[in-house]
Amino acid sequence: MLAIETVAVLGAGEPAQALALLSALAGCEVRLCDPDPGALARASEGLRRLVDLAVAAGALTPSERQQTLDGVLFTPVLAEAATGADLAADLSPGPASPERLAGLARWVRATSALAARGADGEEIAGIPHPGRVLALALVETGGPLPRLDVAALPTTSAHARERAAHFAARVNRAARTAR
Repeated sequence: MLAIETVAVLGAGEPAQALALLSALAGCEVRLCDPDPGALARASEGLRRLVDLAVAAGALTPSERQQTLDGVLFTPVLAEAATGADLAADLSPGPASPERLAGLARWVRATSALAARGADGEEIAGIPHPGRVLALALVETGGPLPRLDVAALPTTSAHARERAAHFAARVNRAARTAR
């Protein structure tokens, strides 16, 4: 089983920032994508605030702070974000859409996992290899960092479920360490 090492996050709101931070804390290369340069700038500032809170709480050292921030690329170009990603997650505002997931699917490898917040299966129409599509949720924990939950859809393959479960366990361990 191949580990998820590169994560593309579509969207720049708080859920996207949270997934980017969790992934970076777990040592993944992260590419956060939004076509709006203003949204990207706000996401960069939001991510810096979250990391600075972790440093102030003693959960991260200054060098871990810089390593975490260096692990996130902010880009308005979907191809730059998604190409070569092991996991591409649509956390754009609003419900998941088949068009956005198909756009992600066009740029990632056939073995890459695709995820969307609240996906229920209708989003997979027309997506090549629908067995790689998952639903994800960021669950508040009462602390500064949420927990990542990944759920399989009826069409999700056993391989994609196992890979996503390992990824969620890894990012949640990293988040607990940083709390």
